[in-house]
Amino acid sequence: MQKIDRLPLSDATQSKLVDLGRQVATAEDPKHEAQALWTRLDRGLKNEIQAILASMSSGLERCMYCEDSQGTDIEHFRPKSSFPEHTFSWLNYLLACTRCNSNYKRTKFPLDAQNEPLLINPTKDDPSSHLLLSPTTGLYVGLDPKGLTTIDVCGLNRDICTAGRINAWTSIECLIPAYAKAVRLGKSNSADKILLALRKYPFQSVRATMANLFVNSDNPELFLSDDVLEAFKEFPQLL
Repeated sequence: MQKIDRLPLSDATQSKLVDLGRQVATAEDPKHEAQALWTRLDRGLKNEIQAILASMSSGLERCMYCEDSQGTDIEHFRPKSSFPEHTFSWLNYLLACTRCNSNYKRTKFPLDAQNEPLLINPTKDDPSSHLLLSPTTGLYVGLDPKGLTTIDVCGLNRDICTAGRINAWTSIECLIPAYAKAVRLGKSNSADKILLALRKYPFQSVRATMANLFVNSDNPELFLSDDVLEAFKEFPQLL
């Protein structure tokens, strides 16, 4: 899971969402009204929301939770069934894959004793403050209750994801020296393609973990090959 920078909606779309939110707030049954309005939401409006979420996401439109599958769903961070007042809030929308959205998180939204979310919102929270990725197992380790709860609710350590992270580590570990070699040989077109592939590869949290180990670890050589360490030192654009 990566920190995501939220982009703005168009003024017209934001205005429409505000109007819809007012309708929910003044309805006799806000929960029913929110669901009905969302079901009937203009397709063009939904398309713009989803397109902007996709442009915000890591890799090639990856799910903001697992980073494995393509994000296909507009996910309500605070479920509309429990928080109808947030149904049309742009700040409440994330991009999720169907697996994370419909099979794992669904309508779950645990809160702590202060009624604060126990789930990581990657557009608000820095996931690296709550999650640690193991380079050897591909598993996330929760650093606090928010991290532990997010792993459980979103199924971040399901087998397909841990295997994907291990595969990503191996692939990225090969691509980084390949980029360095292409630059040194003056093959700028090849270097550009490799750099783009690195930045669009699934599980961008793996690349971020590598960079973090290089910058902050006292012993990065325990996890990173000599070729990767040398490339990071010579080409900071890889970080």
